[in-house]
Amino acid sequence: MFPRPFNRRLLTCATLALATALAAPAFAADAAAAAADANGDENTILVTGALGDKAVSAGSKSVLPIAETPQSISVISREDLDRLGVANLNQALRYVAGITPETRGAGAEIYDQFKLRGFDAPIYLDGLKQFASTTGYATPQVDVSRLESIDIVKGPASALYGQSSPGGLVAMSSKLPLDKEFYGSAAATYGTYNLYRVDADVGGKLSDAIGVRLYGSANGADTQQTYGSRARQTISGAVTAKIDSKTTLTVLTAYSHDPKNGNYSGAPASGTLFPNVHGKVATTYADGEPGGFFRRDQFATTYILNHDFGSGWKFRASGRYQQVTSSLGAVYESGLQTGLSDISQQTTSSRGSYATHETLNNWAFDNQLSGHIKTGPITHDILLGVDRQTAHSTELAAFGTANDISIFNPVYGTQAVPQSAEQIGGASNYLVSQGQTGIYGQDTISYGGLRVLLSGREDWAATWSQTVGSAAAVQKDSKFTGRAGVLYKTDIGLAPYVSYSTSFEPQSATLETGGIAKPSMGKQVEAGVKFQPNGSPILITASWFHIEQTNVVSTNPITFLATQSGKVRSEGFEVEANAPLPYGFNLHGAYSHQRVRNVADDDSRNVGGGLIGAGDGNLTINLDWTAKSGPLKSLNIGAGMRHVSRVYAGVLDPSQTYVNSGYTVFNLGNYNKYYTPAYTLFDASLHYDLSNLTEKLKGMTLSVNITNLFDKKYLTSCYMYPDYDAWCWYGQRRTAQGTLAWKF
Repeated sequence: MFPRPFNRRLLTCATLALATALAAPAFAADAAAAAADANGDENTILVTGALGDKAVSAGSKSVLPIAETPQSISVISREDLDRLGVANLNQALRYVAGITPETRGAGAEIYDQFKLRGFDAPIYLDGLKQFASTTGYATPQVDVSRLESIDIVKGPASALYGQSSPGGLVAMSSKLPLDKEFYGSAAATYGTYNLYRVDADVGGKLSDAIGVRLYGSANGADTQQTYGSRARQTISGAVTAKIDSKTTLTVLTAYSHDPKNGNYSGAPASGTLFPNVHGKVATTYADGEPGGFFRRDQFATTYILNHDFGSGWKFRASGRYQQVTSSLGAVYESGLQTGLSDISQQTTSSRGSYATHETLNNWAFDNQLSGHIKTGPITHDILLGVDRQTAHSTELAAFGTANDISIFNPVYGTQAVPQSAEQIGGASNYLVSQGQTGIYGQDTISYGGLRVLLSGREDWAATWSQTVGSAAAVQKDSKFTGRAGVLYKTDIGLAPYVSYSTSFEPQSATLETGGIAKPSMGKQVEAGVKFQPNGSPILITASWFHIEQTNVVSTNPITFLATQSGKVRSEGFEVEANAPLPYGFNLHGAYSHQRVRNVADDDSRNVGGGLIGAGDGNLTINLDWTAKSGPLKSLNIGAGMRHVSRVYAGVLDPSQTYVNSGYTVFNLGNYNKYYTPAYTLFDASLHYDLSNLTEKLKGMTLSVNITNLFDKKYLTSCYMYPDYDAWCWYGQRRTAQGTLAWKF
């Protein structure tokens, strides 16, 4: 019933072959010329030549190149986003080592849900954290039309950022005004499931001192699930003012309106992961009702101030206010079929109803002073900073009842969808406030090819939580986190490194004792090697890591109460390689294998299992070819392969008998740990510069992208909770889209 794990020997052989092919320095001759940074913002990727030369501020809040940073970092450029034709961050991360992508499959594109080295990862935009509601659904999502690049920083990063996952973080950078008189682009896309996108981007100089940029998108699609659809209209603007020769100020404002956000639907494990005598549940299955809705509005304004004091010393200050509001009304699967004694016989699912209205307001500030100090042959790059972030969320929510639904022949329109929590009755009003202040410092020591990175930070965090009508709970904590890393870059471009880093992450879960959970703590040891031949764009990185997380919270999905005594261990190996090849070929490859396990838990059934939604690793290869001459000049053809190893699903006893809508259980004891099967998908793309047909089409390109080329049916993840229920999520079936773009 469950396939054996993907053959490790095959993965190892593929990885060694890939690394061998990429290591040939002769391929460097085909490198593309680099683009220069437009505005000098230290939070923007500075492209100075090869990928390893990129100074990614996310890893060190400085301009330390990737090849000299003692930590694993992956980069997705604007060109990558356009070439892959992705619609969201979930899709953009598909080819990154260590990522378990799209854990809620095709039914939850409204959120960016993935795992990094086995853990949920916070998301940052322009160096500032993107807060999410701690109690409900008011979670922001940045449209890809706004992004210039995405950095994936792997491993604990609390020494610079404060709140961070042990697995790392994702740092996105917005499009900013460019140092050009005038520029612009427009693109129109249409594809499977009535997918559409219309993107526009225009900017230029109003004067020598002021640059502007305005960009936006209208996009949407039907969903794979019956009757679902999503839609978004978003617009963003940025102004950079040169106050004097030493000072610039950039102000960004963004607004997104999501009138539709799909149906967030899952499917029962019986007929998806487990066999069912009645067959397979259709990939179009939706467990809700056509009247379900999820609306979201997002607004944010950001400032970035840069001042150069001279002599290598600079000051950077940034801040953002963000507001997210959401309203949701849904009917959803709430439990297994009543009276079911064998889940292979399941024909219906119990359902419930839910409605909520939420608001999230947050402020985030970060102030940095950086400079250089030389002591003989040794250079110290100093960074000192202080940041502050607060978030306040409110939620008015209520749960109600609903009728059952057939999982093989669903009939819709038999159940009204609640339009508000008040309509259901018995609503609960939740209030949560979070605050954190941190001071941090870092010294990057350079001596010849030696790089020593030392970071330290002290944080003061507080969480205040209350259900209106009940007593408030308050949790205050102060934590010190740090990082120490050593890297040595040899004359041939080989750079071995080792690092140790720690993290902490405040939590808002209410414990069974009535208090708020303490922050989770993480620590990581990482050792690896980076290889970039001198003057070459080739970059190969390999790393081994060992992560331990403590104070882990386990939440009961019925009572929503939690316990906190868990410990998780994640250990693994990753390889990523980027290289141009002869004859117009270019290759990106990534491989990871990780073992994520619960090593302590109040529920003994979870011990030895993984984290739900965390996979055992991935293997991806993306190869493209560009014609350099002849009638097909500029034609680019790409092919990709994505393999995701099995993903942990949880613990269940399939022989249970369920009564009373799934809340009372008999015949217990035969629990097993389950995984969703590994899957392998193939993608294809084609891009062509239409100016090769006629000069009148200068600046216009035609692109076609196909994902899941062979239309494979697969599960991205399942969620099982002992004594309750089991859900699964189908991945996206084959999709195709065509894009006509114009740059001017």
